[in-house]
Amino acid sequence: MKRRAVLLALPALLARPVRAQADRVVMLADAATRAQLTRGRGGDVAGLGIAWTISDTPYDRVVRDAGLATGSYDLGLLPHHLVTPRAAALFLPLDDAPADIPPALRRAFTIEGRLYALPFAQVTQALFRNTAITRDAPPPATAAALLAACRDATAGPVAGLVADGTDLAFDLARLWDGDVLGPDLALRVTEPGMIRGLEALAALFAEGVLPRTLPRFTPAEALREMQLGRGAWALAPFARHEWLNRAGASRDAGRIEASAIPGAAGGAAPVTMALRALVVPRNAPNPDAAMRALRRLGGAEEAVRLGLNGLGPARLSALSDPRYAAATPWATAEAAALRVARPTLPPFAQAARADAIIRAELEAMLVRPRAPRETAERIAFRLRPLLT
Repeated sequence: MKRRAVLLALPALLARPVRAQADRVVMLADAATRAQLTRGRGGDVAGLGIAWTISDTPYDRVVRDAGLATGSYDLGLLPHHLVTPRAAALFLPLDDAPADIPPALRRAFTIEGRLYALPFAQVTQALFRNTAITRDAPPPATAAALLAACRDATAGPVAGLVADGTDLAFDLARLWDGDVLGPDLALRVTEPGMIRGLEALAALFAEGVLPRTLPRFTPAEALREMQLGRGAWALAPFARHEWLNRAGASRDAGRIEASAIPGAAGGAAPVTMALRALVVPRNAPNPDAAMRALRRLGGAEEAVRLGLNGLGPARLSALSDPRYAAATPWATAEAAALRVARPTLPPFAQAARADAIIRAELEAMLVRPRAPRETAERIAFRLRPLLT
């Protein structure tokens, strides 16, 4: 009788895991992203419905595993430069993104009119000033005023401007709305905006406004220079505000302020940004649940909580939320920058190789030195074959 009872109950027992799996979503990420989604002032945003696959190289796996016959995950994160037309074909198209996600962020993941990823987290460039050095001078209102302020603050061991290596060229070009490539992969590096940026970079370096070791600067080295009080102004991500003002880590903690980078005509410049988005692969084991999880994680309330956990929100409503504003002194400036920001380069198959070429040419311009226009023409010449 006992055996018969067990056999009769077996179908119900077997059904339980199936029902439990119905809303289970496997998310592929690294350990740092899992921590940001599950711990911090915003609490556990991911929730119990997320199971984690942790990888040291999650972006490579997100693309690679999406091309397999059988999928290994349901939800992943990708940076904008990896969502190329070929890669996008591996992911399910989405409905339009929420209206409070700026258009440039949506365009970064839109291919042939279809959105293939939901903008989720951003890292946007800001202007930092050490008020212990600049005193009571207000943030500059124009690009010309910014360059003048950097020159005026240069003295002895103090650099007028600190930044993450030759990335500074992209940020300076954006003061005049310059770009290396347009969103349609049209070469823009020889246009006036980019030339102005290269000229400003070369001049500031030659005048000693920038650190002499700038071409080899890493983000960690740029952070250290500001923490040691050896930089009056800096161009760096907004999130660096916390590290620059951390007591015991920064000489002038509490005296380093962030604002939006000004453009040539005033207002916020269309600064550079890094951007990540949520994707659902076509081979996802549980695509319906993955889509529900994507919409939930992309919600307005979740964006605020993720911001409190340290992820830069991609939704403007989160930046204006009183909770986020109270926790991040730079919220208003970040919102102004995010409205006009756009990625450094558009996604395309040879983006990594193009980035290496650009950096090599920029370093050569500073070290040899070489004329900015010649540098722009060399970059255009070397990039052109990669775009065909």
